[in-house]
Amino acid sequence: MRAVFKYKNSGYYVILFILLISCKGYNIAISDTLNIKAKNSIEEYNFNEINLSNYRDSISFEMNKIINYSDVNMNVGCPEGLLGNFITDLSLLYIKKQIKNNAHIPDFCVLNNGGFRNSLNKGPVKIGDIYEIMPFDNYLVILELDGNKMEKLLEYVKERSFYNSSRKSGVPLSGIRMKISGDKISRCFINVKEFNSNNKYKILTTNYLANGGDGMNFLKDCPLIWNTQLLLRDVMIDYIRKIGDNNINLNAELDGRIQINQ
Repeated sequence: MRAVFKYKNSGYYVILFILLISCKGYNIAISDTLNIKAKNSIEEYNFNEINLSNYRDSISFEMNKIINYSDVNMNVGCPEGLLGNFITDLSLLYIKKQIKNNAHIPDFCVLNNGGFRNSLNKGPVKIGDIYEIMPFDNYLVILELDGNKMEKLLEYVKERSFYNSSRKSGVPLSGIRMKISGDKISRCFINVKEFNSNNKYKILTTNYLANGGDGMNFLKDCPLIWNTQLLLRDVMIDYIRKIGDNNINLNAELDGRIQINQ
């Protein structure tokens, strides 16, 4: 289900309130202030009886917090885009720093452009902006892929590199560099080493894609190495906030991680 955030308009605060109280990343405690007797279904609640003005102000304040600044406009792209490069790079870096067991360290990260529901504009970056980009509660997980699964994934990336539809074009990835010549993958490097179909690789992705979402059915039966139990959205917010605290603005570049020679 797609969530639409229009936090500047007070008429939409109820939507934000319901969504935010379910997110672990924000500690908006309601148990001490709302005394609502439990009912059998949500239809039995009369939300008109609840004074949401206090929560509207709290949510508006939280969503409008500036946590960093972006030096560039970031959009999805094909075969690569600034937004996809930025999010996959930060996800891979962030999770690697969280891992204590070297056996869990992912070799690369793959996400999907369809999961990014907005662009990141140049200028101030607010928490609400990240919710608009990533409104879904997608968790980051690490799977193990054998050579056969890797070949299917790389073929998937190759095919999506030629699509024209904006949300189906391109596959955001980090830790992979690929060269496509004609209709074949002529070179591929995984974690700076040339791809070897005899090896096993660890992918950082979302639970949505791990369950076969966006056509990635080949991931459904791959062994789960680690469920990070971290929402991609929360990882983005935490990373962006932390580098902002160190006076580092957001930036990204197209670095040729996927090259196409016709």
